[in-house]
Amino acid sequence: MNAPSARKRAAPFAAAVLAGGRSSRFGSDKALARWRGRRFLDHQLRLLRALRPAQLIISGRPAVNYAVADATVVLDAVPGQGPLGGLAAVLAAATAPHVLVLAVDLPAMSRSFLRSLLARRATGVGVVPRTAAGWEPLAAVYPREILPLVRRHLGGRRFALHQLIDAGVAAGLLVEARISGDRAGVFRNVNTPEDCAG
Repeated sequence: MNAPSARKRAAPFAAAVLAGGRSSRFGSDKALARWRGRRFLDHQLRLLRALRPAQLIISGRPAVNYAVADATVVLDAVPGQGPLGGLAAVLAAATAPHVLVLAVDLPAMSRSFLRSLLARRATGVGVVPRTAAGWEPLAAVYPREILPLVRRHLGGRRFALHQLIDAGVAAGLLVEARISGDRAGVFRNVNTPEDCAG
């Protein structure tokens, strides 16, 4: 007799840290700076590993040795295209149906919040948080099916991520996850060395 399935197995996903920014306001590479005794990059990778992704990806900068054995490092196809270029690179490298993307400079992000985003994904559809301040596309889940749209935006030099999100929602590739004010603290980012004191 066949035993009934206790629960549906969750679909695999890739997880990626966007760490290829210029960090111009910070003054040095944020990914390698320290947050509470650990590199920002390692802090975010530890958070993502706890979610057990099928693949771990770093969108990084050229000529930087991140010294992370279990992650694939990818570079933007064309430098200077901002986070959209990094998103294109990780989507192209992903082997799973969805990619959970996390910016390297969001140290207040929580495992439970990311799990809640993953729980809302569907086949061919990703999830992007939205607070009262607008879209939060740097801690979001993207389906691989959105890659052609990302490339069209890059080709048209429309680098603003909120434009991509609007287009993705209109195309049925993304859904909004409305975030209340008391949960918005996970999006606190670090722009200057002084911000590291928190």
